[in-house]
This record gives sequence, structure tokens and C-alpha cells, in this order.
Amino acid sequence: MNATEAGSSLGQTHQSHRAAARPTLPLWVPPVCAVMFGAAVVLQDPDDGVPGLTAPLIGLALALGAYALVAGIRARQGTRRRASPGAWIGAVVGAAAFSASSLNSSSTSGLGWVYLAAGVVVAGIVWYRLHRNGLVGDRS
Repeated sequence: MNATEAGSSLGQTHQSHRAAARPTLPLWVPPVCAVMFGAAVVLQDPDDGVPGLTAPLIGLALALGAYALVAGIRARQGTRRRASPGAWIGAVVGAAAFSASSLNSSSTSGLGWVYLAAGVVVAGIVWYRLHRNGLVGDRS
């Protein structure tokens, strides 16, 4: 066995291990989660016409629902992936910043397009991250 064959064999071994250790998500999950997370961000806009904390709480419910969707599918597949502490810190700080700005409507008046743009960016990132690591492919 020469170096080329050994490298190819090692690559196949890593690929088969990844496939066994990380089953694929159904094809419909990334777009659904992306829309849910994007809508959660858009609902943080204080000028949306919804009184009080109704819209931010609906946004929180959407975000938690998207997370629960992926976690539930992973649990049924027999795999559990925990987010790193750094990811949780980033998510909590981002959510707190959006929530604080949504409660202070006088400072964000007329900036609804920022929340819409942020929602589109978040949806794109979620969709990309679920596809990037080869996590999608099963059409069931």
C-alpha cells in the first residue's frame, strides 16, 4: 500500500465514522428552522404594533420551538449534540440585546428594517449551518 492508497483509505474511514456518528436531518428541517429563527428576530421590532411583550414572547417561543425541533429529531436518531458554553453565552447576550432594544421603542423608532434585515441574516445563517456540516440529506 502506497501513500496515496493509505490517504484514500483514511479519508474513507473518517467519512464513514462521521456518517455513523452524525445521522442526517430530514431535508425539510433547515428551512423550517431558518424561518422560525428569522421570524423570532423580526418579532423583536418594537414598532410592530403588537402591545407589550406579546411579540417578543412569541419570538422566544418560535426560537425555542426551532431548537426543540432539531433536538427532538436528534434524540429520535439516538444522537445528542450539546452546544458549547460559548455558543450559549452568545445566544443569551444576543437575545438580551434584542429584547432590551424592543422594550425601548423610543430609541428604535423607524428602524424596523434593521430587525427585518437581521431576521433574514439569522435565517440564512441557520440554514447554512445546518447544511454546512453535511447534516442534511435524508428526504424522509
